[in-house]
Amino acid sequence: MDCFAPNTSEDLAVHPKKVGDVRNWLQHCEAMRKKYPAQICLLTGPAGCGKTATLRVLAQEMGYELQEWINPTDCEEINALGDQPNEGTYMGSQLQAFKSFLLRASRYKSLLSTGNKRLLLVEDFPNCLLKDATATFEDLLDEYANYGKSPLVFIVADSKSRMLNISYKLFTDQLKAKLRIEHISFNSIAATIMQKSMKRFATLMQQPQHKSLYKLPTQTVVDSIVVCAQGDIRNALINLHFGSLKGAPGMETKQLNVSVPSKGRKRKATNTLKSIGRDESITMMHALGRVFNPKYTETKDKCLLHNPEDLAEAFSTEPKNFVNFIHANYLPHFQNIANVNSALNDIGLADMLLQEYRDESLSLVGLTIAVRGCMVANVTPVSGWMPVRGPKRLTIEPQLTPAEQRLLGVASGAISKRLYASEYSSFVKLIADKTN
Repeated sequence: MDCFAPNTSEDLAVHPKKVGDVRNWLQHCEAMRKKYPAQICLLTGPAGCGKTATLRVLAQEMGYELQEWINPTDCEEINALGDQPNEGTYMGSQLQAFKSFLLRASRYKSLLSTGNKRLLLVEDFPNCLLKDATATFEDLLDEYANYGKSPLVFIVADSKSRMLNISYKLFTDQLKAKLRIEHISFNSIAATIMQKSMKRFATLMQQPQHKSLYKLPTQTVVDSIVVCAQGDIRNALINLHFGSLKGAPGMETKQLNVSVPSKGRKRKATNTLKSIGRDESITMMHALGRVFNPKYTETKDKCLLHNPEDLAEAFSTEPKNFVNFIHANYLPHFQNIANVNSALNDIGLADMLLQEYRDESLSLVGLTIAVRGCMVANVTPVSGWMPVRGPKRLTIEPQLTPAEQRLLGVASGAISKRLYASEYSSFVKLIADKTN
């Protein structure tokens, strides 16, 4: 990986706007260096989209010395870093080591350091912060904002589940607004940019120091690697490495099933790798687009291009949320009311299955029924772009006085008023009239 790492910003396989955003933030840090030295930035995006490479290249170009936190694994080393006695707990010592790194690395430079500008990087979060430690993390960043002397960058890879998403759990909107954290979100690398990077890699492989190890792959293999990588440049480079080694067997490819092209467009045959691939991490917006605008293969059987079971499996951790999005947005995509009736029956059945708490497997069954029912029923989907609206949330918050709560027994029963779905103002009046 180091042999093919980008050396300049022109070598980066990242959209120029994202590179410009990171460069502007570094320039802002340099301009505010004396007044507000402890600037904080959060870089998020899918795996392999060039977040770390972009930061390293721009830091080198602007003269920053990058200092990265790496989780220590030895308990003795952790205690030493955190200035803790040996009987200290693992969580405390690891947290103290992380805090010590942030404050010391930003204020003091290494004896071997040659530059004056330092940039702190945290990509490997301490394990003790990943479980119910939001308040601890906020206090730590508050202290760094007051006493830190160098810019700080956090890099977080996106996750399909919100429960596993570090940026969602630790970096709340309130925290980002309070500390003025700059949030730059990267996207998956586009296929056109990926193709240019593959040409650069092929050129490097033909250099004298690598020519004895690599052979040039065919264009079919290169195109298949780009399709298989799904915007992950690291995955593409690793596959290219193994597919170009001399003496290694060639990579087998297969042709993808593609949808019927629209009028006036030529369809280009697309291949992908047969045995090596990257797990598809589809976003909710893309999945909803595939549900509302189902496409079919060119075969005689006319099968669905995207398997409903695969779409449901991708959101098995949040089935209720995905079904609610389908219910809130499916209607404008239908042309025939009879098809709407069929889809609504399946959505209603899915909603009933999702309410069954005694069997966890029924949630996936209900999600699959909703996805497949909506795709199969929509025979002629409405063409054109339509915004996706979030599901309506019904929040029942009865406004009762303390006297009314005591009259109904809500307050004395130690039960939250949010659990009551009845509109009982009229009941209060009836009881009050009878007591009077």
